[in-house]
Amino acid sequence: MAPGKDPPRQSEKTEGSRYAGRVKTDEPRDSDLDFEHQADLNRVAERVETDKAKLQSRSDSDASRDVVRADMGRSRAERQAERDERLRVEREITDEAIKAERLRADAATERERSHYHASAMSSAETLSQEREKHQETKAALTTREEFLAIVSHDLRNPLNHISLAVQNLLEEPKDIKELASSINRSAGEMLRLIEDLLEVERISVGKLTLNLEQHDVSEIIKQAVEELQEAAASKGITLRAEPQDVNGYVVCDRSRVMQVLSNLIENAIKFTPAEGQICVSCQRTGPEGKEVQVSVSDTGEGIAPEKIKTIFERFSQIHDQDRRGIGLGLYIAKMMVEEHPGRLWVESKLGEGSTFHFTLPLRSGAVREAKPQ
Repeated sequence: MAPGKDPPRQSEKTEGSRYAGRVKTDEPRDSDLDFEHQADLNRVAERVETDKAKLQSRSDSDASRDVVRADMGRSRAERQAERDERLRVEREITDEAIKAERLRADAATERERSHYHASAMSSAETLSQEREKHQETKAALTTREEFLAIVSHDLRNPLNHISLAVQNLLEEPKDIKELASSINRSAGEMLRLIEDLLEVERISVGKLTLNLEQHDVSEIIKQAVEELQEAAASKGITLRAEPQDVNGYVVCDRSRVMQVLSNLIENAIKFTPAEGQICVSCQRTGPEGKEVQVSVSDTGEGIAPEKIKTIFERFSQIHDQDRRGIGLGLYIAKMMVEEHPGRLWVESKLGEGSTFHFTLPLRSGAVREAKPQ
């Protein structure tokens, strides 16, 4: 008998013998023979399939036993090493997942922190802006109150002088000419104050107009010095002009430049002590000598460094308690010079005096033939 095959069952032999005997006995009955023959064939086929299934199952069992025997043949160290390797791989996967989750959590925390900082900075900026606005409003109110106090003071003084002079006239004064001069000076102060206020309003709304023409800057300087010579002499101050031939005419509004020069010279007279000196000069400057620089120098008390930064602002005073003016002259002068266009600045040292400079555009000597207006 071949190995791996079962011996024929006794039942199969009996069935075969029975089948053979039935064939011999019932041979004359063809229908019964066919039916039984077909039934036998079906049973044989079923048995064959059953045997195949059993054989496959037995083969699978044998293979499984072989695997088990092979696994049992491995050493304990090998099995432990395999388990350790599986554990290591599982831990690496778990660590990567934890790391990824931690990164996501850190990113979310950083976003929240950034949002918080941004919100905090925005709130701080808003608070800072509100404080600045409050300070600006407070400063504006203070400036307005000071402005009203200064204007009322400066207007009241000349009005008081005029009133007093008129009363003296009514009382048959001895020197009518002197009283008339006093009235004229007081009226002039009031007119200048009112004109300054109007100029500031024109500047603030952008309605400052200039009548630009060609003028000899040396002649403008001489005229301004002559008009203020008496005021300087009354304080024992030497006022002189040192204009140079700049070989050309400035393009400017003559009345505005006269106003700027008069303001600078009057300030120099105001802050220069007796026996001091004031000098007005000019020279060519700027790129390719296309500008004229006019300078007003004095030997006065000078200006403190912290004041130099603010003296060209509205209502600024060199001395906080100074009431000789309302602090608009330099502001107006600066705006007028810049409209030409030009620049106005100051150089000063305490105890050594000050020099104010401003520039004006210059036409070349080719226009010398034109007559100044």
